[in-house]
Amino acid sequence: TSLKNGLEHMHACGGQARCSTCRVLVLEGPENLEPRNESERSLARRRGLENNVRLACQTRPRGDVHVRRLVLDDQDYQAVRERSVRTTGREETVAILFSDIRSFTSFSEGNLPYDVIHLLNRYFETMGEVVLANGGIIDKYIGDGLMASFGLKESDAESICVRAVNAGLQMLQKLEEVNQYARKHLDYEIRIGVGIHYGPVVVGELGHHSNAAFTLIGDSVNMAARLESKTKKAGAPLLVSDAVYQNVKRCVEKGRTFRAPLKGKTGDFLVYEIKDLDRAKACDIIDQVFMLTLDVTEVKARGTFLFRFDRPQNFRFRAGQSIEIRFPRDSRTESRTFSIASAEQDPFVEIVTRDTGSDFKKRMLEMKPGDQVIATAAGGLLNIPEKTADSLVFLGAGIGITPLYSMIRTLLARRARGEAVPDILLISSNRNYDSFLFHRELLHLSQEPGFFYVPTLTGDLPGDWNEEVGRITPEMLRRHMLEPEKAEYFLAGPPVAVQDLRDTLLSMGIVSGRVHTEEFYGYT
Repeated sequence: TSLKNGLEHMHACGGQARCSTCRVLVLEGPENLEPRNESERSLARRRGLENNVRLACQTRPRGDVHVRRLVLDDQDYQAVRERSVRTTGREETVAILFSDIRSFTSFSEGNLPYDVIHLLNRYFETMGEVVLANGGIIDKYIGDGLMASFGLKESDAESICVRAVNAGLQMLQKLEEVNQYARKHLDYEIRIGVGIHYGPVVVGELGHHSNAAFTLIGDSVNMAARLESKTKKAGAPLLVSDAVYQNVKRCVEKGRTFRAPLKGKTGDFLVYEIKDLDRAKACDIIDQVFMLTLDVTEVKARGTFLFRFDRPQNFRFRAGQSIEIRFPRDSRTESRTFSIASAEQDPFVEIVTRDTGSDFKKRMLEMKPGDQVIATAAGGLLNIPEKTADSLVFLGAGIGITPLYSMIRTLLARRARGEAVPDILLISSNRNYDSFLFHRELLHLSQEPGFFYVPTLTGDLPGDWNEEVGRITPEMLRRHMLEPEKAEYFLAGPPVAVQDLRDTLLSMGIVSGRVHTEEFYGYT
């Protein structure tokens, strides 16, 4: 359609779905496009394309759509060839924290480079621990400045903002530890400013393909940076925007409130000085950090291990959520995110992982009963809705079954208590029989009325195998469902598998609002 109407449109393979140079970003009217055909689905899986990115050569419009070409010239084409991860941005609403050391340039100019780097690393190590302990992500270091985000893939604005403000206050408190060292050894005292804003950002991959990294961009990032720069003139170490204050006002001690212009922005903005956080009031909304004590480690499938920890009395989660884990006294601040395998009613916390040979997994497998890890509060958007459809369908690939197992056991426990729970179907896809996770447990649970368990193998088959064979297809789903369009779907697994399952459902006419997903981006 583009070429017929005189629009330049890259198509290096001649429109055979053998490249992605004709890809477009769908801005409006996705419902007016036919579902992906097999050729487009195959390439989308390999390239990791988002749902709103389509191949123009394979996509047939059925009505008006608004799209943007993503590859416009030879330079774009070269970039497409050299990148192997998804680079199309996605919008999320997060809290952005900026901190910066005041007047650090004069210190840098008057001291040896080694001393400057040594002090900066000591400072960043301390501040980084604070960010991570509050569930934040360190986005980047900019000279002597730090940018962190809170709330990626989360939706509770109040909890997000309270954690960000708590991190800012703790950074100011922890600064004294760094200054004790700086005063003693370098006759210097660090002073910092912290600015925090809550708003929409675009998360995407930026940079040369050989060293590209995911980062956050947008006006919200600029707003946080401007708030930080205002701290010096205002004589206040921590300033937040009105968007942040409205989410934390019931649990903070506020200092001055004033309207001020911010560099590079039009008009005056409400700015709040935050002096302290009332921990008693915040305890119900702020995500906490928990010490989990290992009880037992079990082999659950080939190369797959289950870790069961004692459950702290105040640890709460919703089935389908995940936790971030790191080791105590780990100077590398390395952490990993794990879906919770245990059900809401269990008196323990279970996680599952594969032995990938990484240093982190080796350390986990070396743990003995009684050893501890640090865990964040549970988070994530995959959970059981308050109002559900006529039936619930869970589709898992590999280790992605972990959060689904938690959700199913939680639902069955609710049914046992007399609550109304729809029929449940689980289809679990694995390559080999000995890779099935929770297979025996699920066979046992399938004896309960209203729960149907369907395993399927895509690789080698045991001689006595009489279950499904092959990937999950529309035909397979229809064999086990009467009205697929009335069900609600929950998908979990590696990104490529989840995308494939999602495309399969959309090709069946399933409304996207009925499809809930959780992607596992790696097993390192």
